[in-house]
Amino acid sequence: MTEKDRIKTYINNLDEQMSGGIPEGHVILVSGNPGTYKSSLSYSVLYHNALKNGIKGLYISFQQSRESLTDQFRAMNMDPADVEEKITIVDASYLRETLDPDPGDWIEVFKRYVENIRATTDYELLVLDSLTTLEMISKVEDRRETLFHIFEWLRDFHGLTSFLLTERARVKETLREEEFLADGTIILSKERLDKVETRRYLAIDKMRSTAHETSYFTLLFDGERFQVTRVISD
Repeated sequence: MTEKDRIKTYINNLDEQMSGGIPEGHVILVSGNPGTYKSSLSYSVLYHNALKNGIKGLYISFQQSRESLTDQFRAMNMDPADVEEKITIVDASYLRETLDPDPGDWIEVFKRYVENIRATTDYELLVLDSLTTLEMISKVEDRRETLFHIFEWLRDFHGLTSFLLTERARVKETLREEEFLADGTIILSKERLDKVETRRYLAIDKMRSTAHETSYFTLLFDGERFQVTRVISD
């Protein structure tokens, strides 16, 4: 892969750990338990690519409202107003208002919406927040087959790099279908050290077509940018 074939995360010291960034067109899982920055970190990738490179992005949430997300990102100095011409944030409540009262299969609703928006905006980055919630509200009969078709459908979009957020209760748990299907997996976790301090971690568990570091890094946010540093043992 050449430099232009990669999507930079703009997370300090992370792109250097995977040969310059995420290969364009990959479907990436961002997996972690609640409170590990899944939403904020994924939006950060969209936000900084929009600011620095003019790359368009689509953020679809099935968990939080657009207002809640906007407040969250603005509090972290990533104001959606700065990139409103490049990034579209959509929440499921909006989809419910614009569709039939009972849309049936929400996965098909999601797919139609993604296709319609891309036809008019030609975005290059997509965040689904979250795959876990989308499954919960959809009528999924065969999980393995359904996930397989979602991942293949996303790969069929030329030049689209996708980030699918998933809940992961524990760092060490049985591998799930989506982890085999994904082109890359970024695992986020946290550890409560005492009554006042929580430490967060990030690991590139998998990244196809890329030489990458597999160790855990400490994940930090300095009020402006995310960064990763080598874990320092206590």
